[in-house]
Amino acid sequence: MTRPSFVLLGLLPVLSLALASREFYIDYDNNQFVKDGAPFKLRKMKQGGLNAVSTYVEWRSHEKVSGQYDFSGDLDLENFIKIAQEEELLVILRPGPYICAERELGGLPSWLLNVNPEMQLRTRDPEYMGFVRRWFQVLFTRLEPYFYGKDGPIIMVQVENEYGSYFACDSEYLNQLRDIIKSHVGDSAVLFTTDGSAASLLKCGKIDDVYATVDFGPGTNVELAFNEMIKFEPRGPLVNSEFYPGWLDHWGEEHSTVNTVNIIQTLEWMFKYNASVNFYVYYGGTNFGFTSGANYNDHYAPQPTSYDYDAPLTEAGDPTPKYMAIRAAANSYLQQVPSKEVPVASRKGYYGRMNLKFLSSIFDLIPTAPQVNSDYPLSFEELNQDEGFVLYKTVITKCHNDPALLVAKNIGDRGYVFVNKERAGVLSRINFIDSLPVSANTGDELEILVENQGRINYGRKLKDFKGLLSNVTIDNNELKYWKMIQLPFGHNGTELRAINKKISSLKAETQLPIEMIYESVKSGLEPTASTPSIFWAEFRIPNNSHPPLDTFLDMKGWSKGIAFINGFNLGRYWPRVGPQRTLYLPGSLLNANSVNRLVIIEFDRVPRGCMSSKHRDCAVVLSDTAVLDDSCLTRKKSVLAAT
Repeated sequence: MTRPSFVLLGLLPVLSLALASREFYIDYDNNQFVKDGAPFKLRKMKQGGLNAVSTYVEWRSHEKVSGQYDFSGDLDLENFIKIAQEEELLVILRPGPYICAERELGGLPSWLLNVNPEMQLRTRDPEYMGFVRRWFQVLFTRLEPYFYGKDGPIIMVQVENEYGSYFACDSEYLNQLRDIIKSHVGDSAVLFTTDGSAASLLKCGKIDDVYATVDFGPGTNVELAFNEMIKFEPRGPLVNSEFYPGWLDHWGEEHSTVNTVNIIQTLEWMFKYNASVNFYVYYGGTNFGFTSGANYNDHYAPQPTSYDYDAPLTEAGDPTPKYMAIRAAANSYLQQVPSKEVPVASRKGYYGRMNLKFLSSIFDLIPTAPQVNSDYPLSFEELNQDEGFVLYKTVITKCHNDPALLVAKNIGDRGYVFVNKERAGVLSRINFIDSLPVSANTGDELEILVENQGRINYGRKLKDFKGLLSNVTIDNNELKYWKMIQLPFGHNGTELRAINKKISSLKAETQLPIEMIYESVKSGLEPTASTPSIFWAEFRIPNNSHPPLDTFLDMKGWSKGIAFINGFNLGRYWPRVGPQRTLYLPGSLLNANSVNRLVIIEFDRVPRGCMSSKHRDCAVVLSDTAVLDDSCLTRKKSVLAAT
């Protein structure tokens, strides 16, 4: 396969931008991108020798509530683009509307499932497309000044995302998306698609008048992969728009790693073919709160909070040996030294052991939470709840065997079952556990605390509903008359306000310094091992650590739950199965000159050290080291090796 850099063939048919002084276009005769008259290659991150940054735009985060838009704080997309421009990085925009990215529902807002459960996502469905048009009108109106042809840094805009892998294969839908985006972008940026490097995938992903690119990872036969692209784009530059230097994780599996040698070998092959390369991902970051998604191949497989991805830059943004190797390869190919110094890892804060105090069980939050009554269980979507937990409650009215068989088919996703506040067991979509024996009498209270562990982000099962999705039975008798208590546990939400109010009341009662509260505060009943329980600690940052440093919340010895710092939801922890054991805590979330409040909500099993009356061994550690490879499978290998 040859794609010569220069072929002289009369007039150049090009897809060109509007301004003569600023041009970014496809030179189809010479099989290359051209920027302001010179050949151009697409790569990422200036300090790594790269020149463009690619970013998804997540619809779900910007429109959490239908018709209400948020571009503030971490969602300030325009500020991100301006910073990229200041750093002399061009921008590749990936607005979806579906993005995958191992995010909840592939970045689509879950309220779509509430508006109409029968809505056909990622198709020409008029209702779906109406919401897409409304969202894109808001988004692209903001982005209009930032396209390259209008003096901005955005050179390319993706249409949809890996659509060839989706079963619908709706070409009319893709054409409508193209026309919507084109109406906003015009000729001010190049439109492109991304699909796997197989003809079967490109066939359903290719859109007329949109440049088709492919994605593949290390170890792929580069010539064969690009030959598949050439079948659909016989003229134009070769582009790997998602080259994978790492890979994603799932709870309960070993941490994914990708060999650096293989990365560099494949990268150099692509350079030999004069290809443009976009790394997915160069930096992954963190799925704070409940933003991580799930996959479904032969079973439901949710993804952890960390999106470290074994990427060239770590979850905390630190360079790795992989980063240095890629930088060297890019530098050799570009034959120039990057304009900025090589970054070094930032100093991390080891703030040590944080002693925790039991506050209450999660059931004590019920009086402050929204409640809905229904004859039969309602899903999260029917309750118009995006994420978190719902507590389903009913009273048993018939006589049953002892034990009796409780069945809850189609649970989404994990349910803690209680009879009169005593745990009877766990229902789990991951493990196909939808029934368990319970000992319950007439008049007993049955409660099922259901967790949304992340909506599916890829594939045929994208429409992923949460909660109790069918009627619940005991010995084949349907249970009716349910109460549903909503516990979304968002950033600084109702539940956190109730928790903080209770902590403040306890502090006011004791009027003691923080360090003495743990010895003196009596908050009623002690925790039981299997009751969802709330713990808390307060601490100050040492004077020699201003501004506060990034740190890692080490949950070793804990089971499964969520953690908050100063009201911010750091995300899920689940060290019992791993592989992630630490939660990344950016220093920007810590108070430098006032008290910091840490809240831990343990849903599965309270550590033994938290069961004693003084709670002297009830603690977590704020460490300077991330631990992302501590899966049960890894620990099993260590045990076997030791024996």
